[in-house]
Amino acid sequence: MSILIKNQIDRRQQSRQAGGSILMLIAAACITTGVSAQQSPPGLIDFSPKHDVMIRNDDGTLQPMDKPYYRSKLIAPGTWQIESDGDYSYLLEGDNEALAIDTGYGAGNIRAYLQTLTKKPLRFVANTHYHFDHTANNAYFDAAYMSAGTAEKVTIPYPSFRGINFPRDYPKVIIGDGYKFQLGNREIEAFIVGNHTVGGTVYLDRRERILFSGDEIMEPNEPVNISVEQFAMNMRKLEAHRKEFDRLAGGPGLLEAADIEKYLAAAEKVLSGKQGELIAPRLPRAVNESPNTDATGPIIYQRRLVRPPDRPADMGTPNPNLRTMSYEDRHITYHVNNIH
Repeated sequence: MSILIKNQIDRRQQSRQAGGSILMLIAAACITTGVSAQQSPPGLIDFSPKHDVMIRNDDGTLQPMDKPYYRSKLIAPGTWQIESDGDYSYLLEGDNEALAIDTGYGAGNIRAYLQTLTKKPLRFVANTHYHFDHTANNAYFDAAYMSAGTAEKVTIPYPSFRGINFPRDYPKVIIGDGYKFQLGNREIEAFIVGNHTVGGTVYLDRRERILFSGDEIMEPNEPVNISVEQFAMNMRKLEAHRKEFDRLAGGPGLLEAADIEKYLAAAEKVLSGKQGELIAPRLPRAVNESPNTDATGPIIYQRRLVRPPDRPADMGTPNPNLRTMSYEDRHITYHVNNIH
């Protein structure tokens, strides 16, 4: 059975099933997004304008930014974690077909690489959120599945990619809570729990007991970008399914499933009236502190880390309204005027 197309915006479409024809899928995507039915995956996205920019690998070696780099790790049966550049992506294999989760922002055709890992047909990607380090290479797929909130800002390049043309007019299928991908003896269910971004989505794989969490769960500090009350609701939504997964697989890597209970407990302390500690804003979990080896050398970025040109302008600016609340070894950072 091929992946079901369900447009949660129009519930009358929920029972529609994609047939064996790719054209049928593209037609359905056009209905939900207005993308041309003639759209087809592009040739190789041209990274050559960044040939002189170097990427430092974990072993210290350097390679040009336009050279493809892909590494994979089997984390469960039929489940691979993919390292390229940007955050981690994932490949899920069912009995009938495979599905990608996110696409990073590294050079090269990620779909072609993933297809070397599985013999099952790989046509679609499911996005966790709109950030460029998760969506840059969506256009290589026949369609990208995402929430309505994700679709509004998806695949907008970061400043460090200026000069490279990334297609944004690829077919998109809008999904919502309860959408289920049927891969063949493997069902993947979507839950929208936007905090990291509007429309942020996680995907529950009950067969392998993994929650693919994108950037909605971080360690050891979770920035709360919505109200603490709404954040707690999101955590309760996931906690209701805790008996169905044992670990998280997200943009930062493999994380502890118990983080959900800990962040919920921290949020509930705030909602009970307890006040968190005053803090300065924290930097992201990892950043490139210096883009250059010296004043005359090439620009060098560390693989997978946030690049200086791509950082928010206010990063590191003290904010007296930010507080942190802890529960055991996990912390949430929240704004005192955005509790309810």
